[in-house]
Amino acid sequence: PYIAKLGPDTLDETTTAAEVEARTLSAPFRRRQFATLLLDQGFLGGIGNYLRTEILYVACIHPGQRPTDCTPEQIAAFAEAALVLPQQSYRHNGITNDLALAAHLKQTGYRRRDYRHWAFGRQGQPCHRCGETITKIMIGGRRCYICPQCQSVSRS
Repeated sequence: PYIAKLGPDTLDETTTAAEVEARTLSAPFRRRQFATLLLDQGFLGGIGNYLRTEILYVACIHPGQRPTDCTPEQIAAFAEAALVLPQQSYRHNGITNDLALAAHLKQTGYRRRDYRHWAFGRQGQPCHRCGETITKIMIGGRRCYICPQCQSVSRS
């Protein structure tokens, strides 16, 4: 059945970053682009389009990269973000941005859609880390938002 084919649940607090790292670098997954890999529920369960954008942004990974293209530090950051962001989003009404930054932006008059995420849906706005303009790209017919500076393919 379908349920037997699901990957580890990102909301399951017993799933560890080490398990996600090992899975990411395993033969079935290491040569696939992160953009499509993250939407495969057989890889990790519970990741949708906005979490895909946010996880890759936090890990400084371009969606076109594959695990084999990344540094060990990027893979570690990816594994951590793949668990922390879904859990934070679940607990905080969909907020994936740094919680202190989101609270500050909210207090200064930002709209929810502008403080909720690091990158998703923020096309044309400055990156919260470097100030570069967030851009929207289409991959596999799905929108994905990136910071061209923080997620440059040349960073790996």
